[in-house]
Amino acid sequence: MYTKLVRNYSTDISDIVELTVNHNSCFISSWDKSEQILNIDDKLIEQSIHQQTHKNTYIMSKDMGTLKNKISSYFDRQGLTISKDNMTIVSNGTSAAFISLLQIFKRNATNFLCIGPIYFTYMHLLDMFKKKLYYYDINLFMETNIDFTILQKELIDNNIHCIILIQPFFGSGINLDKSELKKIISLCEEKNIYLLIDYVYGNMDWNSISHIHNPKLIPLITSSKHCLLYESISKRIFLNGMKNAIIFGSSQLINSINIDSEICLGSISYIQESLLYTIYSPENLESVNYFITDILTYASSNYNLLSTLTLGTDVKLCKSTSGYFTLVAIPKTHFQSSEDRDIMKEIYQKANVVTIPHSRYYYKLTNHYCFRVNLVIETNKLLSAVQAILQICSNGRNLL
Repeated sequence: MYTKLVRNYSTDISDIVELTVNHNSCFISSWDKSEQILNIDDKLIEQSIHQQTHKNTYIMSKDMGTLKNKISSYFDRQGLTISKDNMTIVSNGTSAAFISLLQIFKRNATNFLCIGPIYFTYMHLLDMFKKKLYYYDINLFMETNIDFTILQKELIDNNIHCIILIQPFFGSGINLDKSELKKIISLCEEKNIYLLIDYVYGNMDWNSISHIHNPKLIPLITSSKHCLLYESISKRIFLNGMKNAIIFGSSQLINSINIDSEICLGSISYIQESLLYTIYSPENLESVNYFITDILTYASSNYNLLSTLTLGTDVKLCKSTSGYFTLVAIPKTHFQSSEDRDIMKEIYQKANVVTIPHSRYYYKLTNHYCFRVNLVIETNKLLSAVQAILQICSNGRNLL
């Protein structure tokens, strides 16, 4: 079965987060970069803080015309025409997801389909607004090609009004092939289905040299009546205390977001606007891109080390090619229980490593325990944690 309805699903991990208070443990499924490595140049932050523009005024998504023109100028230099009317700015990725979903709610959508692992925010928002969420299953440890004949049938059979697509697939570092992404956009146009692309961790292919915006994808979004894409450069450079998000879409959808944002989200802080001014200054764009490239080189290097460590074992590592995370799957026969929460506790007790079961994101692989690995943890700490987990596997009893 490819598609199933998500019902009564808990995403609570408060008990797992409590374990991370133990500073001697390694939180291998964390979402932050180690502070000891690869920090952005302080000059970028200082420039943003010391700008005085708009410091004493409200800054709404419908405003920031000068900044939006500056972003448009970036696209102009790439040979693309992206108008300021095709973009808007909000405070963070979660706000972008909420305000984008709200546009689809207003258009009487009730049935939503998420392809691949589901970020918990979408589960909660759709449940809160009494919408139906369907899940299209993908095995991230095999080829991730989509059978479009089956997908079209599922869309019709379940009367889907909107597709939610997180790229790369959440926690995996795996992207859909560009041709398949283009097919999904075309399919949504053809069937009058809305498409939300969560691209917060997008455009970070390890073998790419440009990580600001995807020049092939953005024009497809802005020329569509049914698509919205949101991304966050500040998230990519780990400035989580100053982060923001840019939403791209048709001028009609963006105008509607601007109106609703003023009501539902309020203003952003001057420092969030100022950071974008600083990033999009031509003298800073190159250094920001180099910084992202350096972090990605670090992540891919750690991934290659993990590949070597797991070589010859029955531990699976998905074939990641982008971003800061990868996904690991361990046969449950190595553990005393087949329940994910019990396995998480066993790993913590035996290896002093904290993992988040990927079942939290509605992703399961038959007979395997899956969890995300943060590839921008300090290398020695990451390798020690993985070695400790592999030791459990080598000593594990086949109890199931």
